[in-house]
Amino acid sequence: MALRDRAVDAAGPVVGFFYGAAVAASFPRHTAPLWQVWMPLAIAATTAGGALLTYGRHRWHDLNKLSAQQATQAKVRVSDVFWPVFGVAVVSLVLMNIGAFYPAPSHLSTLGLVGGRLGSGLVGMFAIVAAIPAAGAMFGLRRVAKSYDPGTQGELVDVLLTLRGMLQRLLTATGSVVALVTFSAGTWWLLERSLGAQYGSKPPQYVLVFGAFGSAVLGVVYGPAWTALQRRGRQLCDEMFPLRELDAQEKILSQVTDRQKLEQALGLDRGIIADLQGGVVILAPLLASAVAAFLPH
Repeated sequence: MALRDRAVDAAGPVVGFFYGAAVAASFPRHTAPLWQVWMPLAIAATTAGGALLTYGRHRWHDLNKLSAQQATQAKVRVSDVFWPVFGVAVVSLVLMNIGAFYPAPSHLSTLGLVGGRLGSGLVGMFAIVAAIPAAGAMFGLRRVAKSYDPGTQGELVDVLLTLRGMLQRLLTATGSVVALVTFSAGTWWLLERSLGAQYGSKPPQYVLVFGAFGSAVLGVVYGPAWTALQRRGRQLCDEMFPLRELDAQEKILSQVTDRQKLEQALGLDRGIIADLQGGVVILAPLLASAVAAFLPH
C-alpha cells in the first residue's frame, strides 16, 4: 500500500515533467536563443503544476480526516465544492485563451503546436487543471470552518489554527505555480516576438495582464476560505472575551490584551491583501510580468 501511495504521489510531477517536455519539444525552432530560456521554465511550471496536483490531493484528504471527527453535515464531499471549482476552472480556461478566437494578422507566422492559436496557453491550461484539487481543498476548508462544531473552545482554537496553516500552505504552493507560469508566459512572449509570430504581436502589457489574471484567480479561490476563517475566529473572540458588559477598567484592559493575542494567533488582525502579500511568491507573477513587459527586445 505504501509503495502504491508513493507511486501515485510521484505520478503528478512526472506527468507534469513529460507534458512540459512534450510542449517544449513541439516547438520547431530549437535553434532560437530564447527557446533555451523558455524551455526549462515551461518544464518547471508544468512539473510544479503536477506536484501541486499531488499536494492538493493530500490536503483534501487531511481536510476529510479533520471533518470526519464531526457530524455528517460538517463532512466535505466532492459535490459540495464541484460547482465553484468547475466554474472557476472553466472561466479561467476561457479567459486565458480568449485571444484564440480572434483571427491573427495575415503577416504573422505560426510555429506549429506551440506557436498556434492555443499554443501559448498550453502551459497555463495544464496548471489550471492541476490546481483543481488545491482549489477544491480551499473551498472545502471554507465549509469546515463554517460547520465545525467543537466540544470546547480550546478545540475550536486548535481547529482554526490548523485550518489557517493549511490555507497558508495552499496559498504558497499555488502562488509558486502561478509565478512559474507567468515567468514562462513572459519568456514565451519575448521568444515569439523575436520570431515575428502570433503571440509576440501582442503589446508587452499583455503579459502584465496575464500575471494579474493568475493572481486574481488565486485570490478568488482563496477569498471565501479566508473570509470563513475570519468570521468564525471573530465569533470565537466575542464569546471568549466579551467586552460590552464590563465596567472595571483593569478587567477591560486585561480582556482587550488577551483578545488581541488570540486575534494575532488566528490571523484576524491581517487583511486579505496583507495575507496575499505576506507570501512573497504571490508578488512574483506581477513582478515577472512587469519585467517581461518592459525589458528591451
